[in-house]
Amino acid sequence: MENEKAPMQLPLLANAVLVLIGLIAFFYILDIGAGILIPLVFSFVFSLFLYPFCRKLEKYKIPRTFAILACLLLVIVVLSLVFWIIYENVLSFSADLPKMQERGQELVTSLQKFIEKTFQLSSEGQIEWLRQNLRSFVNTGGQLLNGAINTTTTFLAQLFLIPVYTFFILLYRHVFKGFLNRVFDVEHHEKMGHILGQVETVIQKYIVGLITVVSIIAVLNIIGLISIGIRHAVFFGVLAAFLTIIPYIGIFIGSLLPILYALAMTDSLFYPLAVLIWFQIVQVLEGNVITPNIVGSQVSINPLVAMLALLIGGSLWGIAGMIIFVPLTAMLKVILDNIPILAPYGFLLSEGETKVSKFKIKPVLMFRNLFFWKRKRSRK
Repeated sequence: MENEKAPMQLPLLANAVLVLIGLIAFFYILDIGAGILIPLVFSFVFSLFLYPFCRKLEKYKIPRTFAILACLLLVIVVLSLVFWIIYENVLSFSADLPKMQERGQELVTSLQKFIEKTFQLSSEGQIEWLRQNLRSFVNTGGQLLNGAINTTTTFLAQLFLIPVYTFFILLYRHVFKGFLNRVFDVEHHEKMGHILGQVETVIQKYIVGLITVVSIIAVLNIIGLISIGIRHAVFFGVLAAFLTIIPYIGIFIGSLLPILYALAMTDSLFYPLAVLIWFQIVQVLEGNVITPNIVGSQVSINPLVAMLALLIGGSLWGIAGMIIFVPLTAMLKVILDNIPILAPYGFLLSEGETKVSKFKIKPVLMFRNLFFWKRKRSRK
């Protein structure tokens, strides 16, 4: 048999430089390719979610094309129904906007008079103070906000591509599987199947859990707002529940609109304070009880990593990035956990669990095959 040469070992500093250059190139590609990558990544995630349903329909002798179309049509119908309900509530809410604007102006005027009387600061001085203190915030945050709006607008403009990409990914899934089988040696096929199965489970569990969490949060929000006596409870409750998709800050952002509405449309501080307290209770329940028990530990990454994924996703891809980067990070953790040489990085993303993969493979050979460098096998 031919003797294989040992892989070349680079110094630690050279490895660090190469990793840094690779990360810079990776994020640069994510930034400049957002228009293409955003719908493609969402399509890939949806394909993993819909794959079991398509496979089940195909077992009943339904052609693959019709099975995929049936799954996509069902998703489109459900989403259309949800957006129609939201749209109807938006129309009802918009009727109160003139009154909210008038009431808001009255509150601003009252606040200015209070500050002028208490702190001896005229209205002109208050405006000048606000200008000076908000200028730095606008300068630093304006560029980030502009980038988020641009990438989000691009995502919405190309939204129709997602079902098209999803259809073709599911239709030609056998091609992708054949590609992976040709990239990796036969002894790695079991490992590859194990990783793909875990990634599929993570995505399915994340999406199903997220839908369940959003539904529960919507019901809790609506019940609380109706009990407090806030109009348009369905609109506010569903909107805040949908924003739960954005981890950690979604419910807080969703609570701002009903709080402002209660502040503008009522004459008592009880209503905005009650809304604030109720949404804080819901947020505590969501973060400590609902999401951990429904979504489960398979998609758990530590809060620091989740916040970093949230910030990086928002700066690169806007709202779309804030939604998709967290499950992508969970997928990355699954891959890292199953490659021995990269397992420490998977542990770094985790909440401290010590899970060791039962598979033992040669990672050097695995990555060498990834770059299409085939190992020569000796023949007897």
